[in-house]
Amino acid sequence: MDAINENIEAFLDQIVEEERDADHEGCINKDTFGICAVDTSGLVKHAANAEAVFHIESASKPLALALALEDCGAEEVFRHVGKEPNGDAYHSVAALEEGHKGFASNPMITAGAIAVTGKIHGVDGEERFSRLRDFVRSLASNPKIDYDPEMLKGESLDLHRALFYYMRDHDVVKGREEDTVLPYARQTALTMNCIDLGRIASVLANKGRVPGSDRQLIKEENVRIVLTVMFLTGMYEASGRYAVDVGIPSKSGVSGAIMAVVPGRMGFGVMGPKLDAAGNSIAGVRMLGKVARRWNLSVFS
Repeated sequence: MDAINENIEAFLDQIVEEERDADHEGCINKDTFGICAVDTSGLVKHAANAEAVFHIESASKPLALALALEDCGAEEVFRHVGKEPNGDAYHSVAALEEGHKGFASNPMITAGAIAVTGKIHGVDGEERFSRLRDFVRSLASNPKIDYDPEMLKGESLDLHRALFYYMRDHDVVKGREEDTVLPYARQTALTMNCIDLGRIASVLANKGRVPGSDRQLIKEENVRIVLTVMFLTGMYEASGRYAVDVGIPSKSGVSGAIMAVVPGRMGFGVMGPKLDAAGNSIAGVRMLGKVARRWNLSVFS
């Protein structure tokens, strides 16, 4: 299936109902389940509560990576973060002490993402985040996307600060924490729904172009890099298992969000709040696995 057809909407409805009937280890928020598919022509199909708003959390990391690559180029970005799927927990401090000190293994763990956000152009943290927010709005074709300040008020940034200062001590990052840690925290607090996330994924699926148009938001080479990093490391220490079972470049967030990209075909935005041990949505992984098998969406199919 190179594009979405009418049959997929019924199938999305079916798999959502199957997940609602499944045991999710005490999950009581099954009304928040949602899934949306957007193909490279811009056609949108969704099921369940796809318009419910959530924080994208770490699903923001590929978007920050894309903008940093646009701003600085791959050579400069990867002077400050690695490309390796080392199986590190997303919030690992010990990972910075392994190998080259202060150098995060990849952009999809927190330390690596902080380093990447620091490469986005801006005179300070305010401008850096503003540019990233505007970039995300363009990707989603939604000018109303913004971050949730209430989320930041209730969240400790001490771990982020510790990672930042450890990396700065080893000359991996520079400057003030306000100009790197704060814009990173704000990017994780961006709010949207499955339709927005699906539209963003469809831009990546469409080689960086807005579906249905010739508007190029991300260079094709940078899309290739982002999707490769997502495939290798986007599901934390479960990335290898997910690559075998689902086979779609994806990035999860601890809100239960997953952004998934089928190159050249379509993108998905998924929400399921109950997480597995690796921090990935239980329902989201299962729904994407069913869709991938039904429609042969694995990149190796």
